[in-house]
Amino acid sequence: MVTTVPQTTTTMAEAVEVFAQAMLDSSEWRRWMNARERFNSDPTLRQTQERVAELSRAFQLARAQGKGLFGPDLAELNRMQNDLQTSPLAKERDDAAAALVEFLQDTNRRLSECLGVDFAANAAPRKSSCCG
Repeated sequence: MVTTVPQTTTTMAEAVEVFAQAMLDSSEWRRWMNARERFNSDPTLRQTQERVAELSRAFQLARAQGKGLFGPDLAELNRMQNDLQTSPLAKERDDAAAALVEFLQDTNRRLSECLGVDFAANAAPRKSSCCG
């Protein structure tokens, strides 16, 4: 007597949905999303980001006019950028992002082993310039 094993056919779309849900359920993804949300919703950091954006626009405009940003405005811009980069919430976000990148690199390695080609390298957009 021959026993048949029922086969399930999974479409690529179904497999992608399962894969995407697994990514969303991963601790690395959740940690990064939570850290990013805490950073972005902190009122002090948000105010600092808005001021940095304002000063950056002024700097770009001055540079386009052949000038620069000097004195107190430049000092304020540098101080605020440093405040953003050194805040505990920024460190938490950056650490979570580094862990997520490591997780994604491992995921790419595993996919690449299954496929026999570097998945991420082949999924990247091709350069369309004349010289590569």
